[in-house]
Amino acid sequence: MLLRDLHPRRFFLQTWQEIDAEATRYRRDHEQQLNTEVKLTAFIFSVVAVSLLAQEYFGDRQACLTIISFIDDPLSEKLHPLLFRLIGWLCPEHGSLRSALIASGYFELVILSYWAIWRVFGFFIFPALAAAFYPTLRKRPLGFSFKSMGSHLGVYAVLVVPVLIAVFIVSFSEEFSSYYPFYDNAHRSFFDFAVWELLYIAQFFALEFFFRGFMLQPLRHYMGSSAIFAMMVPYVLIHVGKPILECFAAIIAGIVLGTLAMRTRSIWLGFLIHVTVALSMDLIAIWQVHF
Repeated sequence: MLLRDLHPRRFFLQTWQEIDAEATRYRRDHEQQLNTEVKLTAFIFSVVAVSLLAQEYFGDRQACLTIISFIDDPLSEKLHPLLFRLIGWLCPEHGSLRSALIASGYFELVILSYWAIWRVFGFFIFPALAAAFYPTLRKRPLGFSFKSMGSHLGVYAVLVVPVLIAVFIVSFSEEFSSYYPFYDNAHRSFFDFAVWELLYIAQFFALEFFFRGFMLQPLRHYMGSSAIFAMMVPYVLIHVGKPILECFAAIIAGIVLGTLAMRTRSIWLGFLIHVTVALSMDLIAIWQVHF
């Protein structure tokens, strides 16, 4: 049964045909509401665009460094005197927030925490609030169902195993070991590793909600299986800057995870796959370099 369900014709083509047939019936039975679906689609893509742009310009490493520099700038004392005094009280020996963070050894972790928090905000909090305030979207399922998860755990296992094998093989390349983990000091202590991985996992949950929940599930009735490919494009683009093999693999991952989310009407298996692969990549990278 499992192998039959994972056959490409069944897993992809038949799933897409079933989704398209469902969408066709929905559009036929709700012809009077198609204008509502058009507006909903425009709203979702608008939220996606705003979220991605906000994260690109305000949620990256450079934005965090700019904020720290602004706090440390003596001229900013006139704008936020209480904050400036607080920094001086907290960092009397170093004179600036940046120097104090560097001296503490957690400067990089603070930068990555800023990035992860922005990801959680942009991929989860912002779209969740948008959904809560949009009446039509508020009534739509966003992928939190556990109903089909148990019956598809075998699919999860079959999908994860070959990816883990590929990760292990690629881990011997210098590009891989120099890129993962994102946090260079993740190997330093259990505290460093645990805090980083918790942040990493949180942003993966947010990412799955954004692409396979908020962006995908409400569009299945109007766009059918085309919603998977519409979702895949921005999903691939957020990987730009990572190793080139991972960027191209994101095309396949976007289609596979999107199809799986449509089949199960849930984000949870995609979340588990992401977390399993991400943790494995970090652990293998640490093992390759330090042991």
